[in-house]
Amino acid sequence: MLIWKYIKKTFNLLNSINIVENGNEMFDLIDDEKRKELEKVFNTGVNFKYDLYKKYLFENHLFLFKSLEDNIKESVYCLIIGIHTASITNTNLILEKAIKLALIQYHAEDLLDYSNDDNIQKYITCDRKYAGKNLDQNIQTCQRFKIFNESEAKELKDYKIKFRDGFSHFTPTNILRGENSLIHIVGESNDSKMIAYSKLTTSQAMEVMQFARNESENHLKYVLKIINHLQYKILEKFVQVKD
Repeated sequence: MLIWKYIKKTFNLLNSINIVENGNEMFDLIDDEKRKELEKVFNTGVNFKYDLYKKYLFENHLFLFKSLEDNIKESVYCLIIGIHTASITNTNLILEKAIKLALIQYHAEDLLDYSNDDNIQKYITCDRKYAGKNLDQNIQTCQRFKIFNESEAKELKDYKIKFRDGFSHFTPTNILRGENSLIHIVGESNDSKMIAYSKLTTSQAMEVMQFARNESENHLKYVLKIINHLQYKILEKFVQVKD
């Protein structure tokens, strides 16, 4: 491991409470307030927000992608306790994972059979093939396999730029493109100073935070619909499915 020059430097209050007189008492007060804040977050989530979001824990039948259940649960729990950016980034993981699972099954040209050693080995080989591919590459492969048509692939690529690339690389211009201003800046909207201020990373970060609050649930809904599409495309290939 590299020896980082300032790695042991910290502003953590736990390491500085002895510096000031009555430091322990100050820490106990702050600690108590943080504990109460956390209790309020969870109590509000369970008592008021659980009923708003619980449908996402029940409405989806993951008959082919059972391994996504815990990931979906994490995104829903984030919504319940108001951690919207975390919900979006975890939902991005769900999208990438679902597409890779679909491609593995398509490439294996058979549904997974745990009683068949050859079938299992085929899935392991296919998993290696797609494990290192990025989302753009996998969307393109999905189009080649006719899992997505041209319009569907384009929509998903455009959507990915906003939600996946925007949040993973923190690119506010991708996230906020096409959005009205999400924060109020005191002053005239055409004031050059205010316009410059709105372009600061700090201001954009505030807008991104508000965007996450507004869109985290819609993002999860969209990705769950994609998962449903993927599952039925697999069934369409390997099983007779009625429209």
